Amino acid sequence: MIRIFYYIILFNSFVFTQSGNWNVFQTPVSTNLKNIFAFDSLNIWVAGDSGYILFTSDLGNTWTLQNFRPGFQINDIYFLDQNNGWAIENGTEDGINVDNFILSTTDGGLNWQSRRFRPDNLILYTICFVDQMKGIVGGDNNIFSITTNGGVDWTEIPRDTATFSHFPVHKVRFINDSVGFAVGGIYDRGGVIWHCTNGGFNWMTDSAYADPFFDMVFPDSQTVVALASDIERSFPSAVFKSSDLGNTWFFKEIPYYGVSSGIDNRTSDEIWGTYGQEFIVSTDKGENWVTFPTPDSAIVFDIVFTDSLHGFAVGDSGKFLIYKPTISSVESQLVFTNQSFRLYQNYPNPFNYITNFRIDLDDDSFVNVAVYNSLGEKIQTLFYGDAEKGSIELRFDAKDLASGIYFYSVEMRNKNSTSQTIRSINKMILMK
Repeated sequence: MIRIFYYIILFNSFVFTQSGNWNVFQTPVSTNLKNIFAFDSLNIWVAGDSGYILFTSDLGNTWTLQNFRPGFQINDIYFLDQNNGWAIENGTEDGINVDNFILSTTDGGLNWQSRRFRPDNLILYTICFVDQMKGIVGGDNNIFSITTNGGVDWTEIPRDTATFSHFPVHKVRFINDSVGFAVGGIYDRGGVIWHCTNGGFNWMTDSAYADPFFDMVFPDSQTVVALASDIERSFPSAVFKSSDLGNTWFFKEIPYYGVSSGIDNRTSDEIWGTYGQEFIVSTDKGENWVTFPTPDSAIVFDIVFTDSLHGFAVGDSGKFLIYKPTISSVESQLVFTNQSFRLYQNYPNPFNYITNFRIDLDDDSFVNVAVYNSLGEKIQTLFYGDAEKGSIELRFDAKDLASGIYFYSVEMRNKNSTSQTIRSINKMILMK
């Protein structure tokens, strides 16, 4: 079955409020958004109830509707690159039986192909592909399967023990082509972490706990961190961490009660998890944790960081959250450097409606800084002339401009040498 959507929703998101390091915006939909995948900061997919899949290439300023199916929901979405992606869709067509479909795309979600997954009346929760041919799905009782032909056929994956073989698999992800981890469990019965070393063909039980796991994160090439959650809030959450690819595990309870359905790392040390109407955060790679409220008391379900400056989350009633980095983290973010000067990312970005620029000069130089719109038309010259060795700090006021993508161009020529003019052009986004 093929479902193709040809139209685009253009929607200017607006800020509800701001709290801490996050701003919250409204997408074009009002249903719960429970999954987010970002290949980079300008290729973001969100998905959730009513089978919605939405795509944005401008940090939520406009959205493309890629999938919609009332009565169904998207349980997971995963992309190998900007074009090749998959999603889990389930619901009921007859009002009685639960049906599962695996959606796939080769053009970034402009077109999705739907393939039914058997058996019925069991729910798929997660999907992950190692390459275009080999992928894993997991779900309810005994659904843990692998494909080696792009999803045409699926084979059940053997697990090393029958004790946890019937436990639901909530998330599968790979840290490299060979090593993967899966987490799952059942409320009030237990949670489990599985581990594979041969590309997904055999899985071993690493750790078990009293409460289930819903997601995991890989802060670096050796480390795995997962949070166990009790939906009834009768028992505290617990952190499980391995620093040697699952060979040994560190465990401890943390003094917080709630459910963490999504987790990702901003840096190799800083980890963020969703926690209902809170974020739960560790700044020491999962050893210790703190919580703080989400803006507008949004219930947040999933979170992703594409780098240390760009983070995104989704939540109830179509909410889309964007991480706002602190000044100290931006000051160290170089976008261009050579032996003569260093250009830093404008801060903040996205911005409303003031943003700042910084350039460090190692020698006296001629400098030209200008802002252009997406048509290549010059909007404003911020600096033009000679500058002494040191730092240049500039401010751009866009209160009279429309929301959208803009570019800033920096040209520099060292006055004390015969070197050619160097130019760097970078993107920034105005969101009002």
